[in-house]
Amino acid sequence: MKTIMIIENNQTYHNIYKTMLKDNDYKFIHTYDGYEAMERMDETTPDLIILDMLMDMITGDTFFMYLRNIPEYANIPVIIISSAPERLYNHLRITDPNLAFIEKRSLDEETLIREIDKKLSFQESTRRIVSRLPEAPASDTNSASVVDNSNN
Repeated sequence: MKTIMIIENNQTYHNIYKTMLKDNDYKFIHTYDGYEAMERMDETTPDLIILDMLMDMITGDTFFMYLRNIPEYANIPVIIISSAPERLYNHLRITDPNLAFIEKRSLDEETLIREIDKKLSFQESTRRIVSRLPEAPASDTNSASVVDNSNN
């Protein structure tokens, strides 16, 4: 069962997402701001995050940048769902070119499920590829390199 963290300050949207995804086998972690999400991530690392941009305390873009700078959370797929226009957050694609963005006014069940499936299947295929990569050989501590800076 995959875990989806919803970071949204409006209870109505928590209910909408849950209703849209009720026929899928997901566990939900409901958080209402970035601080609460950070605390909850210490308990359980989600497989995917649905993130609102316009929240009190920590805005969605600030939380997103925090997330991408913590190695154990950096690869969690994020779907931004916001009433703010996507163009305001295009700068986040520098950090994550695969970032998904859905405007709330055009949100529908099919779009949400398609984006979640895309993100989770990409994450799974990436994990399989990485797990098959050979480990890098340990550096040989016995060999040394000498640089001669003499001008003779």
